[in-house]
Amino acid sequence: MSLSRSLALVLLAACAPRAVAPPPTPVDAAPPAPVLPEYAKALVAAMDPKADACQDFYRYACGGWMDATPLPSDKPLWGKSFSTIRDANLSVQKATLEKAAANPTAGDADWAKMGTFYGACMDEAAVDATATAALVPYLAEIDAAKDLKGTMRVAGRLSTVGVPAFVAGGVFNDFKDPTKNILHLTEGGLGLPDRDYYLKTDDATKALLVAYEAHVAEMLVVAGVPAADAPKQAKAVVTLETAIAEAWVPRAELRDPEKVYNKIDRAGLVKLTPKLHWDQWLAGAGAPDATDINVETPGVYKKLEGLLVKTDVKTLRAYLKWHLAHATAPYMGKATYDAHFAFYGQKVTGQKEQEPRWKRCVAASDALIGELTGKSFVESQFAGDSKEKSLTMIKDIETAFEKGLAGLSWMDDPTRARAVEKMTKINNKIGYPDVWRDYSALTLTPGAHTANVLAALAFESARTSAKIGKPVSKGEWYMSPPTVNAYYDPSMNEMAFPAGILQAPFFDRSYPAVMNYGSIGMVMGHELTHGFDDQGRKFDGDGKMVEWWAPEVSARFEERAACVERQYSGFTVQEGINVNGALTLGENIADIGGYRAAYRAYKAQQAPSANVPGLTDDQLFFVAAAQSWCVVASPEIEKMRALSDPHSPPRYRVNGPLQNLPEFAAAFGCAEGTPMRPANACEVW
Repeated sequence: MSLSRSLALVLLAACAPRAVAPPPTPVDAAPPAPVLPEYAKALVAAMDPKADACQDFYRYACGGWMDATPLPSDKPLWGKSFSTIRDANLSVQKATLEKAAANPTAGDADWAKMGTFYGACMDEAAVDATATAALVPYLAEIDAAKDLKGTMRVAGRLSTVGVPAFVAGGVFNDFKDPTKNILHLTEGGLGLPDRDYYLKTDDATKALLVAYEAHVAEMLVVAGVPAADAPKQAKAVVTLETAIAEAWVPRAELRDPEKVYNKIDRAGLVKLTPKLHWDQWLAGAGAPDATDINVETPGVYKKLEGLLVKTDVKTLRAYLKWHLAHATAPYMGKATYDAHFAFYGQKVTGQKEQEPRWKRCVAASDALIGELTGKSFVESQFAGDSKEKSLTMIKDIETAFEKGLAGLSWMDDPTRARAVEKMTKINNKIGYPDVWRDYSALTLTPGAHTANVLAALAFESARTSAKIGKPVSKGEWYMSPPTVNAYYDPSMNEMAFPAGILQAPFFDRSYPAVMNYGSIGMVMGHELTHGFDDQGRKFDGDGKMVEWWAPEVSARFEERAACVERQYSGFTVQEGINVNGALTLGENIADIGGYRAAYRAYKAQQAPSANVPGLTDDQLFFVAAAQSWCVVASPEIEKMRALSDPHSPPRYRVNGPLQNLPEFAAAFGCAEGTPMRPANACEVW
């Protein structure tokens, strides 16, 4: 599109009549305003020049955009970078999926699967006609369960189609032997976003719980419960979930990998909670031979055992029906989805309207068959030298991080050397996998969307379960190529940056270096620092959970981490809700380190000036970095994220890290004692 536009401008210029020379400019006239590139215009327009950068940098960097950007009615949260890129990526995927749906025989088997999945999703009449039938086999299994033993087998079976009833789990590295995959069992079984939604006693929480019970009743009817019985069964389900919530360990306490590593063999699991019928659950989950198992929270399962053995089977069946209906509601007919959205969309997140169906269908395709849709996305959106430029930036940031270690007085030389060794072993994944996932075992049916979703979930569950006890594949990705996100995995010691996030305004090959290093560079520095946050630092360069720090250095790290926790715990989200400094600690440490490493990498480039009027290049770096987090959001989603998200709210992903960076204070001349240069600044990396 940009080429066509440039060509059109050239043709117009060639055909235009010769211009008459303008009269001389008077000597006292103001010089003409510089012509800014579009990216610079957008950056300057998003700022609030009336705000004081040393008082509230988030407002200074984002205020113009926030004032001009109403929250879209079909979003609970809208961000200047993440959301706009996501929508653009959805549109790119839509074009491919529509072609595949219109002519599924025009390509290979993967092309046909893409067309079948998307076409079935977009056929609303067919979804209405076939959705309920897709649930019938699972509902029949639930009704056939006569006791807890049968219930646990069905719960395991439901886990294969994305229903974490009672128990949740995943297959990934053994923390002590990262070359081997094992089964990890985690907390599961709640329908609300966090335990606090059941346990807090303020009026808003209590009112939402009443509405939740009514929604459970409504969905139980969808699952075949007679309307007259649904309210009573819903009350029993919510009572059971509240008891499960009381047993759950708070999220912040699950962040310590040493505390959640409790590996036991099959016999040990049965001995831990003999009445939970683990043989039945594992058989239903498609892992009947699993032997190496990690139980993240043994105490929770002991409480769960005591709870379930005294719960009548009718309530257990109602609970499973509710969770099946809840998990599949986004893929069911219109009436069911409308009911699901009315509660979770409107009441829980504050989203006023549903997204257009095509966006929901593209998102479902990406979530469930993402490496099929990802191939064409990469071909069109991540061409040329994008991968090489991204890798060069990462290496620059790693070099800057390494140089920064020399200035940390709290580290000793041996620990510093081991930190460098770990960093040099990080595997950097850029854009897309080297080997694409094989979907040949996945069978999809035209005009049967709900059944296709269940088939895709079962396919992924079988693929994952087959890895238990097998060697870890270093080539596997845990995000699809179009995803607007990135991750660091401590047990793999790897960073991954999908092609989806390596898009403007995060990254563009044509941007000046200062903007790329400020935006995507900060993200890269953030992920790198995760390798050395309060969780990542407990894994060595080979991904093994082992102590590689000198004890006194570890103690000094903990002191600095405690400073960050205290600082962020003082940030207010809403009246009565502060940032959870313990829950968000790792992300906050990574944010602080990410800004610093990216800034140092940018300074090492000695790149040409970007020449944005009113901003030095150093100031431009921090504005570009901050604008990644410009967001408008509903109060409901802000509350939900404050209770359950390990990331701080966007405002504090800017003001929090930057008030700890002397480089920022110097760039904007912030006096000591101003909000953006407090006396009690924290330093970790």
